Amino acid sequence: MPSAPSPRLVIASAVLGIGSEVWIERQARGLRAAGFDPQLMGWERADGSDTPDDLPSTIVGQSFPKPATLMQRLQRKAGLAGAYHLSSEQRAAVTQQLDQIKPDIALAHFGWTAIALAQALPADVPLVVHVHGRDASALMQDAAYRAALRKTLRRANALVAVGAHQLDRLRPLGLPARHALIPCGAPLDLFAAQPLPTQPNSTALRFVSIGRLSEEKGMRETLAAFAKIAPDLPGSELILIGYGPLFDPLQAEVARLGLQDRVRLTDRMPPQEIAQELAQAHIYLQHSREHQGWIEGFGVTLTEAGAAGLPLIASRSGGLIDQITEGENGLFFATDDVDAQARAMLDLAKDVDMRNRMGAAARQLAQRFDSAQMAQNLADVLRACL
Repeated sequence: MPSAPSPRLVIASAVLGIGSEVWIERQARGLRAAGFDPQLMGWERADGSDTPDDLPSTIVGQSFPKPATLMQRLQRKAGLAGAYHLSSEQRAAVTQQLDQIKPDIALAHFGWTAIALAQALPADVPLVVHVHGRDASALMQDAAYRAALRKTLRRANALVAVGAHQLDRLRPLGLPARHALIPCGAPLDLFAAQPLPTQPNSTALRFVSIGRLSEEKGMRETLAAFAKIAPDLPGSELILIGYGPLFDPLQAEVARLGLQDRVRLTDRMPPQEIAQELAQAHIYLQHSREHQGWIEGFGVTLTEAGAAGLPLIASRSGGLIDQITEGENGLFFATDDVDAQARAMLDLAKDVDMRNRMGAAARQLAQRFDSAQMAQNLADVLRACL
């Protein structure tokens, strides 16, 4: 007998190809390996991004819907879900794409995508909502968004969160009976491919941090912490990997501090190059901050660095607390406490045995979040909804 066809899965996100959301494509490939037939769908594609050859994708071709009309603005002010209703033209555009895909099940990344997709998705197609960060933190301050998300969660067959704190924040809206904590994870076959980094018994250490160069990622604070300890660690370096609105201001601050020879901003990098940078580093830093209500959902780059075998230093914020066991694979400091971050950096820099021990433990503990296993866990949720 011929085998049953793989369930057709539409994976929707407002914008496809955002560099910091590379996990969407990783996840799609993992779900294909788990027996699904995935197709990506977005309203637009990020500037400069390429369509992956191995993953079919479709673009709605409109700007992502936001409250824009006078009626929507009034509804938003009143805290009504109608502020996020699609216009007939917007709904028709999404419906047209779904008619071509003919999905058996839908996975919507971010709450705002789920709100839009649910309005056009056929009633007999299961919907899984996957929340990540701002959609379960900053936007929750908007009463109209909360009302629209509450309505969408009633329609959803399952909810997936990347951090335990997100389930707590969404609980007052009413969680679907089926909900799960499944981080995006990182591919261990890429980031754990190299031997554990050699930790020198010297001050010439390489600190690295990866993320969007923006206020919520704490790159200013990380640079300030490095500047405090740089005189105590001759030959040490700081590498900031990423791009964002703070790229030019950070470059100017590096020049003001006279650290041009010791601080490098790389701009955007593909995952393979990031893995090489991590393999040549010694300590990983992540200073996620709560900014305008935004809270870190899950530190994908923290798992990547842990898989590479780096000891971790991070702010005690959001989903990061799920990834570090204090004193085992890394150290925490209080968010926005630059002095505490600097002390943790100096303590770890001066103790080669602790770095070696924590780096080995970081690689071991990162196995909890291997993206292949996370995709399998998500596949189990999707299958349960079919």
